[in-house]
Parts: sequence; C-alpha cells; structure tokens
Amino acid sequence: MSTVHKVAKNTGIMMVGNLTFRLLSLVTVIYLAKYLSVEDFGKYNFIFAYLGFFEIITDFGLGDITVREMSRNPNSMQNIIGNVHVIKILLSMIAVFFSILTISLMGYPGTTTLYIYIASVVLLFQSFSDTFKTIFVTKLDMQYEILSKIISKIVFVGLILYIIALKGTMYQIILAYIFSEFLRTVLNYAFSRKIVRAKFDINFSMWKSLLKESLPIALSSSFLVIYHRIDILMLSMMIRGIEAETAVGLYSAAYKLSEPLGLISTSLVVSLYPLMSKSFNNSKNDFFKTYEIGLKYTVILMLPIAVGTTLIADKIILLIYDSSYEGSITALQILIWSLLLASINLLLISSLTSINKQRLNTLSMGVCVVANIVLNMILIPSYSYNGASIATVITELILLLMSLYFAYVNLDLPPVRAASAKPLVSCLIMGIPIYYMSNFTTINVFFIVLSGAAVYLIALLGTNTFSKDEKKIIKSVLSFNVICKKMRLG
Repeated sequence: MSTVHKVAKNTGIMMVGNLTFRLLSLVTVIYLAKYLSVEDFGKYNFIFAYLGFFEIITDFGLGDITVREMSRNPNSMQNIIGNVHVIKILLSMIAVFFSILTISLMGYPGTTTLYIYIASVVLLFQSFSDTFKTIFVTKLDMQYEILSKIISKIVFVGLILYIIALKGTMYQIILAYIFSEFLRTVLNYAFSRKIVRAKFDINFSMWKSLLKESLPIALSSSFLVIYHRIDILMLSMMIRGIEAETAVGLYSAAYKLSEPLGLISTSLVVSLYPLMSKSFNNSKNDFFKTYEIGLKYTVILMLPIAVGTTLIADKIILLIYDSSYEGSITALQILIWSLLLASINLLLISSLTSINKQRLNTLSMGVCVVANIVLNMILIPSYSYNGASIATVITELILLLMSLYFAYVNLDLPPVRAASAKPLVSCLIMGIPIYYMSNFTTINVFFIVLSGAAVYLIALLGTNTFSKDEKKIIKSVLSFNVICKKMRLG
C-alpha cells in the first residue's frame, strides 16, 4: 500500500470513527442540556473547562515530540514510550495536586469545588490514554484509538441515560464520566501492546532531551488552552451570580456544537504529521507535497461547514436543544468561523513543529493569549457570551497571520489563496439553495444539509478541484467496506 493511500485510509478511519464518537457525544449533550437547567449545564461545562487548564501539565508538549521522535527512530519506540510513560505519571500527579489546590483558593461555591475535587482524577486517565495514542499516530493505526473512544463513549451514554431515568445527580454524572475515561485507558493499553511493548529502562539523558524539545510545545499548548478556555472562566468571573451560569451555559451550548467539527481537519493533520516529520529530513519535496495536500483538503472540508452552519444556525440550535437556548444561535454563527481558522492553524503549527521550529509557535501562542484576554475584557462586559465568541474568532485570525508569516519565512510555502479559490466559489454556489430553503421554505434541516453537500460536491467537480489520482483516493477513502475491513481487529 502506498504512503498516500495509507494516509487517506487512516484519515478516512479517523473521520468515520470520530463522526461516530461525536454523534454519541451529541446525544449526551442533548440529554444533559434538556435534563439540567441552563445554569447547571453551565456549571457542568465549567468543571471540565477548568480541568482543561491542567491537561497542559499532564502532556507538557510530549505528545507531538514523542510522535516526531518515534517516526524518526522507529527502532527506539520501546525505550521512548517507556520513558515517556514514567515522565507523564509524575506530571499527572502534579496536575491533579494543582487543580485541587487552585480551585480551593478561588472562592467558588462549595458544590462546584467538590465536583472538581472528584473530577480531577480524570487527568490521570487522559494522560495515559494520550501516551498510548502517540503509538497509534506514529504507526498510522488510529483504528485502535477510535475503537477505544467509541466503546467508552457508548458506555458513558448508557450511564447518562440510566442516571437521567433515575433522576440522578451531578455527582453521579461526573462519576460516569470518570469511569468512561478509565475504560478508554484500559482499552488503549490493551491495543497498544499489539504494536509495541514499552521498556521501562529509565534514561535521564532521554528525559532531558525530550523535555527540552517539548518545553516550547508545552508553552504553546498552555497558551492555546488558555485562550480556548479562558473565555468560560472570564464569563464566570466577570458576570456574577446566576447570570454567569446562564451565559456559560448558552456559550457552551454553541461551543459544544462547533468544537467537534474540528475533528474532521484534525483527523487529516494527525495522519500527515508523522509523514511531515519524517520527510523533512529525507525529502523536502515530499514535505511540501504533504503540506499542500493538508492545506487543500482542510479548506475543502472546513469552509462549507462554516458557510452552511452560519446559514442554518437557528435550525440547528432549536433542533438539538430547545427555545431556552435561542441565545446560542448568534454565538454559533460566530464561533463556527473560528473553527475554520483553527483548522488551518493546526496544519501550520504542525508543519513548524515537524521542522523543529516549535519555538515560533510558542511566540505566536503567547501573543494570542494576551490578545484574547484583552479582547474578552473589552467585549464581555458589553456583549456577554457573544463578546467571548467574537474574541475567539479575532484571536484565531491573529494566530493565522503569525503562523503564515513564520511558515513562509522558514519554508516558502504556497499561499492559502491558492488552495481556497475553487472551494470558495463552490461554497458560494452551495450557499444559494441553502439560504433559500432555510428562509423561504419549511424543508427539514437534514434535507437542507444533504442538498447543500450534494451541490457543493457537484460544484467542486465542476471547477476541476480534484485531479484524477485524488478522485481515486477519495473513492477509496469513502469505500465503506475498505474502512470496515481496516477497523476490524480480529
């Protein structure tokens, strides 16, 4: 199997698997949003947004560096993964300690503080799962990660429905989440042993090298998490009382719908990253080809999602939630554009990391953190959660401009407009029937989405967006039998 076909199939597996995972997640969000009040739904999302800050410590940038080093040195995988395991155990213990200490000093209500005490154990399980994931990413065997995610999510959905049927409490919901993450860790551990078994031969020289290389990524990740999560924290601090929980709830409802769609582009970039890391040392030409594929298909996949969601955001919100979440419509229309920008940013950040320029990403992220905090301080008092949404989009735009500059200076990469012209024209063609059906008919939203997707695909083909080879690869990726065969583990 050629490398291109392997990347295509790995990406297809991730897309199908992550789509299934996110549909299950959506079921959870819908039932929780309807079962809990808007205020309690906001509290639930605050808990895990808060813990997101401490995930930075558990990873410390080691994920990307581990994949890069194992891609370059496949014979050292056992030693690398063994040492990374030990490092991350120590980091996870530190993360749990500081998550508990920090919330204790912040003066939040006792129930919120208690929930975070309990939920913080999730940091341990997520850290282990992410370490196993680096093995699957390196070997382009993401079907294992996908399968463990889907199984654990099915269990979580079942537990949530059971808790709701029994009129259960937030405490029980958090315990269900912890159990599902524990199950995912166990499954990832079992699957990882099919590929490589870690050697716990402690090598402090390797520790020093890995941590030195990962520090810029850790700082970048810190900045990334801060400007992606600080909005919820600032909403809860700048708008006091029940209004704050309502604002967080409405913002989270929109964010929960836009964020999962990013997995589409993430699936592509995760598949390409090991190849970029390897090819940069061996063949610059292969590196540029890999980047061009990533950019082209990121735009093709994400641009219509941004356009379509903007046009039918009201129908999506009212379909998934209820009229109490109408305030989330505008937030969704704004946030969906940050998703497009973030998808391109992910590719650029990965490209720079693959050529050992992760320090430039750190600089970009640092600027974005400052910009996001300032923008939130200016916009939240006047526009509440919509202000936080606007701040997110502007921040992603700043990151895009800085990342493009660094990429062009260090790699002489082709401009984004070269990959976006035909998809943009196709999106404009797609938008006309979507706008008409959404505003002047009572057609079902699912039919609108399917019709828009069909028009967009026809427009792409009509503008000769795909080469003959790309058409063959796409057909292979979309083959249900091929994907199912690849995901079969027996």
